[in-house]
Amino acid sequence: MTWLTRDWQRPLPTARLLRNDLVLGAVLALLAVASLAVFRSAAGVAAPEHGNESYLWFALAGALLGLRRRLPLAVLLLESVIFVVIGERFADLAVVFTIQMVLFAALYAAWAWSRTPKALYVTTAVVLVGMFGWLAWSFTRPGMLPGDGDAGFLLPRDTAAIIYTLAINVVYFFGAIAWGQAAWMSARRRALLEAQFERERGHQAVERRQAVQAERVRIARDLHDVVAHHVSSIGIQATGARRILDRDPARAADALATIEASSRQAVAQMHQLVGLLREGDEDATREPQPGLCEVLSLADPHGRPRVEVEVVGERTDVDATVSLNLFRIAQEAVTNARRHAQATRVLVTLRYLDDAVEVEIVDDGHGSPEDPPVRSDDGGFGLAGIRERVAMLGAHHEIGNRPNGGFRVRVRAPRAAG
Repeated sequence: MTWLTRDWQRPLPTARLLRNDLVLGAVLALLAVASLAVFRSAAGVAAPEHGNESYLWFALAGALLGLRRRLPLAVLLLESVIFVVIGERFADLAVVFTIQMVLFAALYAAWAWSRTPKALYVTTAVVLVGMFGWLAWSFTRPGMLPGDGDAGFLLPRDTAAIIYTLAINVVYFFGAIAWGQAAWMSARRRALLEAQFERERGHQAVERRQAVQAERVRIARDLHDVVAHHVSSIGIQATGARRILDRDPARAADALATIEASSRQAVAQMHQLVGLLREGDEDATREPQPGLCEVLSLADPHGRPRVEVEVVGERTDVDATVSLNLFRIAQEAVTNARRHAQATRVLVTLRYLDDAVEVEIVDDGHGSPEDPPVRSDDGGFGLAGIRERVAMLGAHHEIGNRPNGGFRVRVRAPRAAG
């Protein structure tokens, strides 16, 4: 029977739960004693010859439930023994609702909290055999059955009484077992969902770190191309100057030789650094790096979504590093809008300001419920990569959902890299 499968070990209750259980046990002990006093008053049953002993048994039964989650099987056995003792020594008190519910709760807790399946099965079998055996033995006592008589009913009175009592006890005991097993399975499902959620969070964290690291490598490669170009030019110009300058030739030659050596050394070191960062990159071809002039190439008026590009202001000179990274940001934002936003229109605006340059990408899609790294078609990593570039430029940015729907990426950077 699959519903009885116990292939998971429920964690022990927390210290807070155990403290609460102890308080609950004390409260239940008081309630059990109070319920006994009320029952005696209502039924007109005087205190038996054993005096106040029955109150002690009821109090013990209620108090033991405070340990039901820490020692579920031991509590079940003890509660069963107490129930039989009360039934034997105080026959009229075995029908008290409180003591019956205490035994029901103990059996339920055993199936809800036991961490040892074999011991649970054995303990339950012992309790069921003992309880039903005791019940069967009780039928043999004089006066326990109504006696045969009143002919004309469906069944003899004794037979009907036995069947009725057994049916009630079957529902009672197996109902507690079924309810406890259902609680155990519910806890198992919650634990599995929480474990799966934690694994997903771990995977997302790893992917986020990988996305950031990969984008930093890409940024380093782009910076290498830009800076290497300028430094190589300096080296070439310094070499030429050293050859043609004749004013204070010794001093000029030494200075220009230093410039030449430094530029070549810088290029060599950058090649080594980027070579380490790009370990395993098979791309040996180096194309000219794009810039703000290539923003116009992002336009796609007949695509889905439709991409439009606007240029505002008079074009000015922009540092190559800033130009490259702003183009990459615009390219990444358009790619994200095309792949994930389900937009119909994307507007890319390039603004040349007095001392800054700004790119803004706005779409009319459904926005973003969260901010995960999203891998784009060209090897970028979505918002994570955009924020890495923004942080490197020290630029002002706005990235998020628009109040009236859609998504906006706006980055404003100084014309010269800081």
